[in-house]
Amino acid sequence: MSAREDPRALALGVLVKVGRGKFAAPTLDLALSRSGPEPQAAGLATDLVYGTLRRLRWIDWSLKPLLRRPERLPEAVRWALRAGGYEKLFTPRPPHASVNAWVEVAARSHPRLRGLVNAVLRRLEPRPAPEAVRLGLPDFLYEEWRARFGEPGWMEALNEPAPLWLTLFPGGEAELAAQGVPFEAGPVPGNVRVHGFSVRRIAAFRKGLAQPQNPASLLAAQLLEAGPGERVLDLAGGAALKAAWLAARGAQVISVDADARRQRAGRRNLDRLGLEVAFLTRDLTRPLDLTAPKVLLDAPCLGTGTLRGHPELRMRLEPEALEPTVRLQARLLETAARATEPGGLLVYAVCSLTEAEGEEQIARFLSTHPEFEPVEIESPVPLLARGHGVYVRPENGLDGFYYARLRRLS
Repeated sequence: MSAREDPRALALGVLVKVGRGKFAAPTLDLALSRSGPEPQAAGLATDLVYGTLRRLRWIDWSLKPLLRRPERLPEAVRWALRAGGYEKLFTPRPPHASVNAWVEVAARSHPRLRGLVNAVLRRLEPRPAPEAVRLGLPDFLYEEWRARFGEPGWMEALNEPAPLWLTLFPGGEAELAAQGVPFEAGPVPGNVRVHGFSVRRIAAFRKGLAQPQNPASLLAAQLLEAGPGERVLDLAGGAALKAAWLAARGAQVISVDADARRQRAGRRNLDRLGLEVAFLTRDLTRPLDLTAPKVLLDAPCLGTGTLRGHPELRMRLEPEALEPTVRLQARLLETAARATEPGGLLVYAVCSLTEAEGEEQIARFLSTHPEFEPVEIESPVPLLARGHGVYVRPENGLDGFYYARLRRLS
């Protein structure tokens, strides 16, 4: 089997690039689209990439006694040991066969290290480790979550494979049924969970009748309760996924973001969906000359609620990043507040589960903005905690989110 056809070699190439700073999802997607493997091979490559990154702390912990200076190994060999370790320790595949396969993959680029790879993988066993290591979480994040949310069982759910969730537009459900795509209703109206199909194989996606989107992300848009013809500001809207759902229900949406590149991707996606959203490229740390009765701020955040789908964040999260992120969110929240008309509704959302980015942020905002009051959220999804807003429990394929609904008094 050539390297191009080998799903392990494909996964290794992706992992090396992720180790250099690339994001896993687009890097894997590009590799799969170029290689065009059969569905079974694509599934194996996907599992190896995401599984290795989710379990990386425990794999490295278990490899440590077997490697004197792992940082001095060629990066391809080090990632081959990690991916081979994941396959041996965390999958039901026959260990002997998977070890042999990874020895061959590593030997293609570094034949002199064949013996080392073989010896290390054959001796590798799961080493007892602290709970944060076994869960694959940075220590600072594990300690905060354990202190605030109690039992850690839900944290293990972040190591499960991410399901394919689709937000459906008119005609989408009928198209899924016509193609024979197995699906079930998600916890949020308009969203379904698909089984056994990749998004590339789904005709409803190609025809603009469906959009990949986690239910917790979609719920942030639904909390606005924007009606047909109602003016909506989608702030820090990026690729406008939430704006698309609002526009499909007749809202007049203006999506504002500082990143023109992400907005171009949003325009292409809206063309696929046949929807219209106005885009403005603005620095949202400065006041806008726009107002609306409904304002959504999906603020930049550490993304700690999305570790299932973005496992590379685990190796990049640093506690030092929290303070500047919180300061930026506070500035964007000021902009959003000024853009909210009297009597209007402001929804603040972050796909993160830290107190500083969620409850602390909103408590500080309310203490200095008596013209706003919190509005209770009736949640269709399970919650970790309630306060001025709510934290979504990231289980059963849900991303973790924090939402707050704030009414501006007339």
